[in-house]
Amino acid sequence: MSKPILVTGGTGFTGQFVCRELLSRKKHFHCLVREGSNTQWLEESGIQFVRGDLNDPASLLKIFGNYGTLVNVASLGFGAAPGIISACCASKLQRVVLVGTTAIFTTLNTASKGPRTVAEVAIRASGLDFTLLRPTMIYGTPGDRNMVRLLKLIRHSPIIPVFGDGKSLQQPVHVEDVAWAICEVLESDKSVGQEYNISGKSPLDFNDVIRTSALALGRNPFVLHLPAKPFTVLLRMLERCRFRLPIKSEQILRLNEHKAFDHDKARSHFGYQPREFSAGIQSEIELFNAGLSFPKQ
Repeated sequence: MSKPILVTGGTGFTGQFVCRELLSRKKHFHCLVREGSNTQWLEESGIQFVRGDLNDPASLLKIFGNYGTLVNVASLGFGAAPGIISACCASKLQRVVLVGTTAIFTTLNTASKGPRTVAEVAIRASGLDFTLLRPTMIYGTPGDRNMVRLLKLIRHSPIIPVFGDGKSLQQPVHVEDVAWAICEVLESDKSVGQEYNISGKSPLDFNDVIRTSALALGRNPFVLHLPAKPFTVLLRMLERCRFRLPIKSEQILRLNEHKAFDHDKARSHFGYQPREFSAGIQSEIELFNAGLSFPKQ
């Protein structure tokens, strides 16, 4: 009998969908969870788990030897990746699927860009049978960090402020499409040693994101465009004074970057076919209206 798959981040926003997808495919897998993590969902779903710390390569070495494949859904932005890769190599755990982000391509000097860059370098140099997936902004349930905030604003406010002209391209990807891609590459020998951008079906600018979301909510708000630069300067000043603010200067800068990434390679190699944003946001709104609780991003 082959060794099981080990999933990190299985209690998180994307990780729960990955676990559901693996269950639907009848895969034999366990989850690695931190000490103190809420494991209720795993227990209710009949998913076995082991305790471990991604920041402790020595402990990972003991755990990884029991598994044949690692699916690392946990973030690569906190500096643990080199230790994870080292433990994979030392334990002879050869097949590794890792989830990064297209945020690695930002031109901004964000705090997480350095660790993510180091992580990708370590992955490529490892000699492991790796596959690296980079989703764009993930949405799909009221637990996401981005779209649900916009939906709440559209629902309750007749005016939607936008910092900038709203013409920067976005390509949000539904969490179920991300989970499908993560699990599908496990079936694809062609994906070994490859890197894929995992995006929504087609790009749209932020104005279209607002219009599509508002239409699905049955709302017609006025979009008020505000100059991005002076508000960015003001927010930076307030941030230096340690004011707690509802929006950060970095978020305004990111909003005005193009974030469209084609997924042609993923479609060609393993048949990736994501849904349109209009369909994805409609399903999120249905969950939103139902008032169900979901894990947070």
